[in-house]
Amino acid sequence: MLGMVRLVAACVLLAGLLVPAGIVRATASSTPTLTAPGTQTAVKNGDTLTFGGTIGGTSPTIQSATLRQYSDTAATTEITGAAITLTVGSDISASGTTISGSKAVTSFNANAVRVMLEVVVADSSDNSTQTGTSSALTVDNTSPTYAVTYSRAAPLKAGAVTITVTASEALSAAPVISIDQPGTTDISSVTMSGNGPYTYAYTIFADNAGAYADGTATVSVSGTDLAGNTGTTVTSGGTFAIDTTPPVSTGVSLTSSDTGTASDRITSVAPVLGVTAESGSTVAVAVTKDGSAFTLYSGLDSITGTGTAVTWTPLGVPASGSTGEALADGVYVFSFTQTDAAGNVQSSASTLTVTVDTTPPVSTGVSLTSSDTGTASDRITSVAPVLGVTAESGSTVAVAVTKDGSAFTLYSGLDSITGTGTAVTWTPLGVPASGSTGEALADGVYVFSFTQTDAAGNVQSSASTLTVTVDTTAPTAATGLAFTASGGTVVSNAL
Repeated sequence: MLGMVRLVAACVLLAGLLVPAGIVRATASSTPTLTAPGTQTAVKNGDTLTFGGTIGGTSPTIQSATLRQYSDTAATTEITGAAITLTVGSDISASGTTISGSKAVTSFNANAVRVMLEVVVADSSDNSTQTGTSSALTVDNTSPTYAVTYSRAAPLKAGAVTITVTASEALSAAPVISIDQPGTTDISSVTMSGNGPYTYAYTIFADNAGAYADGTATVSVSGTDLAGNTGTTVTSGGTFAIDTTPPVSTGVSLTSSDTGTASDRITSVAPVLGVTAESGSTVAVAVTKDGSAFTLYSGLDSITGTGTAVTWTPLGVPASGSTGEALADGVYVFSFTQTDAAGNVQSSASTLTVTVDTTPPVSTGVSLTSSDTGTASDRITSVAPVLGVTAESGSTVAVAVTKDGSAFTLYSGLDSITGTGTAVTWTPLGVPASGSTGEALADGVYVFSFTQTDAAGNVQSSASTLTVTVDTTAPTAATGLAFTASGGTVVSNAL
């Protein structure tokens, strides 16, 4: 019994057999590798996968090899029925301890995202086996797509712009960009910068009606992912507008009532303007009143263009309260400078001058300028009267006349006078019995009434009047006169 124990102690149990101590049996080992084609780090349908690695043991052989496909990136969920069995000796083999071989995979499983090589190695010397697996490769049959963005919002004016391309997945190298520009000059297949997102420094040149022009540019991108799929689809930002031309002018008009004289922009009502600018543009407004800067109420110094006339009502800053104040009387110059959506600025402002005048004329100046014969300044004269009429420049003076208390009709055109700001000579004439010229005033007492309406339409509250007596008739000889001599004796009773 003791000898038996010693015999067992001198042996080791290996593969169910007692093997004398000191005799070491090698065990099978398998360390396979799986490589994608070329510089790829992922694989796709049609790729040829290359096998490598080593096997170990005393007399190791590859018993079986399988490509296993997984539906998760961790390669833990194998797709049932998707295993690809490799043929030992043709697809995969071992020379000594070195594994070699390759397999073209026409089509991976539609749900596969990872693939792994499994190699089972047997050691004939001790009947041991070992299963080894490679690192997993990504399966990718989807071509990359691209989102394109710009460092400035379109439309884009002349100047530098950074174009950024974000790929839907990692790329093997920076993509190339092409730009089909308006005009005759294009950009073709330029390699972008960076490792993702990728950038391209782009310059927009002013429209010169030739090599460069305003319009729509189209961006094309081409890149290859880690599996070798080439993608050219731009999902967003594939076109952009170029606008390098400043607005020519901003349309401005007085749309509220132009009271008084039409189209002179002198008005007695609060002015309302129509402002027309390019859609999406911003119009900066500056105002002067009587030659000095005028501050508009909050928010009124900017107008957003719509492409059609925008109604704009100018208001001043109130002394108190939270609403704008109607414009006081004065001469206002409104200046409008448009900046279009691309940032091009109108070269010179568009202006409109509006005079606000809500004050009626106080009076019309009237004087007799012809000779006041006889007693000075009594306006009783024997010559045809001529009057000087002074009214505001641009005003209209309505004239009404009575003669000896009754209405008197003036000759055509004489019932209205245009004010000049200085005295206007006005000669009243009557309607002739015949002929085409006015008739000098006959003797009588004339009352001339003048009512002024200024250019804004404000009306003088009460007429200015002047009374002139025309007397061209000489006195008749006196009769029935007697002279009394000294002492009371009548000398004569006739002349």
